[in-house]
Amino acid sequence: MTTLIRSLLLCCPLLTLQAGVYEDLEYGDSKLDVTKKLMNCERVENTVPETMFGRVGLNGTFRIKKQLNGLSFALYFDWDEDDQLKEITLRSDAIPVGEYNSTLKEAFKSASSLITELYGNPVMGNTMPTSSQLEEGMILNSHLWHPEEGTLLMGVARENGKYHLSIRFLEKRIEPVRN
Repeated sequence: MTTLIRSLLLCCPLLTLQAGVYEDLEYGDSKLDVTKKLMNCERVENTVPETMFGRVGLNGTFRIKKQLNGLSFALYFDWDEDDQLKEITLRSDAIPVGEYNSTLKEAFKSASSLITELYGNPVMGNTMPTSSQLEEGMILNSHLWHPEEGTLLMGVARENGKYHLSIRFLEKRIEPVRN
């Protein structure tokens, strides 16, 4: 299996992450493997007792210890029909609309610059959507890169009236829509 986002995490301080946070995570890992690897990772912290994983799941239970422009990030996962890892999302804490054009915008620009430094210009890159463009429950991915395998998407989402930055690593390769 391909090592998931190895170069991103080894080469840059995205989200102020440092060498190898996901170095051992690979597309196709089982939930048990992901759990074990993250429990042994010094750069993430577990926010619930391990005995509660069966009850609450893994989504949001692991957080990145360092921040990007004042934003903290949690890890979210998606699995295929065989419970194999197919996606990881780094999702920032939700912020109110009053911080959209400051805190969130600065983190968005920093993340975009760092990812571009690693993977080159995005295959698709647009300006950060305005808060008024986002309806409740919506995510607008404005940037798309093609790492060695798969797809890296970056965008902004609105949930419960607040906003967060979303950086998604998908096993599936997604091509941008061309007009």
